[in-house]
Amino acid sequence: MSTTTLRVKAPPGFRVDAAALRPASLAGMSVAEIERIVLPAGNDSCAVGDLFQVLRDGAVVSQAVTDEDTAALVIDGAAPWLDRLGAQMDGGRLVVRGSVGDYSGFRMTGGELQIDGNAGHFTGCEMRGGRLTVTGDSGDFAAGALTGDMEGMSGGTLTIHGNAGARLADRMRRGLVLVGGNAGEFAVSRLVAGTVGVAGRPGPHYAYGMRRGTLLLAQQPTHLPATFTGGGHGFDVFWSLLVRSLADEIAPFSQWRADRLPTRYSGDLAVDGRGEILIAG
Repeated sequence: MSTTTLRVKAPPGFRVDAAALRPASLAGMSVAEIERIVLPAGNDSCAVGDLFQVLRDGAVVSQAVTDEDTAALVIDGAAPWLDRLGAQMDGGRLVVRGSVGDYSGFRMTGGELQIDGNAGHFTGCEMRGGRLTVTGDSGDFAAGALTGDMEGMSGGTLTIHGNAGARLADRMRRGLVLVGGNAGEFAVSRLVAGTVGVAGRPGPHYAYGMRRGTLLLAQQPTHLPATFTGGGHGFDVFWSLLVRSLADEIAPFSQWRADRLPTRYSGDLAVDGRGEILIAG
């Protein structure tokens, strides 16, 4: 395995588009080639070598054989001026030590992105595959859609250990999102499909315009949306399979048991929705 480490030298004083820093791409390049990569920075640009000290552990891997099992990239000392880390990433493993800016994991299709800190807005936006983990908090529109787009996250797994901002999973249509803390207003708004779990409390107007999909709540919310109705039986098999799939995820979801059925509500009836809220607390 080839591991490349980019260690931040000093803050540049402006925001940098780091989408080009993908594990599979860098694994097939020499240190000198990596240092010459040009990154957009607003109306300007800068070279990787100006921002990072580039270190290599292991041999350079031929681009023809580079895949998610042979490529690893570590960014040490990251800060919120780094945007679009892991954007359109399709393989390999990217570990980011520190907080990051906006659009991390944007349209990611494969591989593993781990952020050891906080993430900005649009984390996992329109994500299509892979696994994205944020050990801290995330900003607004995590797993959501760009303004004007009709589809949010459509595959993969996004785990946020802290709190999530507003519009979590807006227009999401597939995949798994788990939040260890609270979620902001309009969580799972306009959800088309997929599964979203919130261990803390959702903010105002959650499940607004929800059409299908599942919202998992680990705590009894302070109120239920007026457009959801209680009841529903016969989902024992679904619940047992869901609990099994969550066994390796973050607590409290990993601790749920198949023999303890949650309380179920369905809606949003205002949009003839067939979504569901399952309250396991």
